[in-house]
Amino acid sequence: MKVNVYEVGPRDGIQYLKRFVPTEKKKNLITLLYDSGIADIEEVSFAHPKRLPQMADAEEVFTGKGAGLVMNKRGFDRAISAGVEKINIVFSPCETFNMKNMGKTRSGIVLMYRTFMDKYPKDKVRVYISMAFGSPHSGQFSPSTIKSCIKDASMFGDTVVLSDTVGAASHSEVALWAELVQDAGLNCALHLHHKGEESRAVSLVKTGLLAGIKEFDSSIGGLGGCPFAEGSGANISTETLVRHLHAWDFETDIDESKLEKAGRVAYRIGTFFNTDTIPSV
Repeated sequence: MKVNVYEVGPRDGIQYLKRFVPTEKKKNLITLLYDSGIADIEEVSFAHPKRLPQMADAEEVFTGKGAGLVMNKRGFDRAISAGVEKINIVFSPCETFNMKNMGKTRSGIVLMYRTFMDKYPKDKVRVYISMAFGSPHSGQFSPSTIKSCIKDASMFGDTVVLSDTVGAASHSEVALWAELVQDAGLNCALHLHHKGEESRAVSLVKTGLLAGIKEFDSSIGGLGGCPFAEGSGANISTETLVRHLHAWDFETDIDESKLEKAGRVAYRIGTFFNTDTIPSV
């Protein structure tokens, strides 16, 4: 069976680094990822440069092939002007996260998206439900709350990405939330963070596979972490995800040797640009 590995390193991975990564280094990493056989990459975010300085060069980084994250009308307009067709949007059942991330409640975010995305093709949109498996501010969420979020998501896209933003997911929740998404007639993807125990994230991937999920987000080199969610931890690494999928006899169309090359570049970027001062050479 084919499983799609959805790469988020160039956006979700790089955005948290302390020092600005030069445009050409970002573009080189994206090129290496495509060369490895990865078909879907979230390349950039069209956030306000003052809110997310690392993504200030989004128009220059975008290659014309991947996806862009948008969080308001201005970001959407920038994305369309840059030639982006694949759009990612986000909201959360956690209102504290919504306010920190976007300055609005969930209902306000959904209303905002409806003003400019209601006619955009749903097959071009992935909707992230951040903190879907729990929040340090709101605790765990009930199935009815998640079902309500899925209903909101269905207005905009045909794929719902269940995001374990703070590494809180349980196996039972992954299985149940996936069922809720599928019952709504939508595609389900899974985005996993962890706090140093990548094996736990791998076990949740297995649960997701058994629940019928066929798309998983990952970040090259494990880069990542949400700047608006304290303690979000790292993303599951693309190398680890692909290695396990291949060991379990799933197809990905990804060349692991070429992926390793991208991983080495990601490691150097993560090491060099995640310090407050320029390292001595």
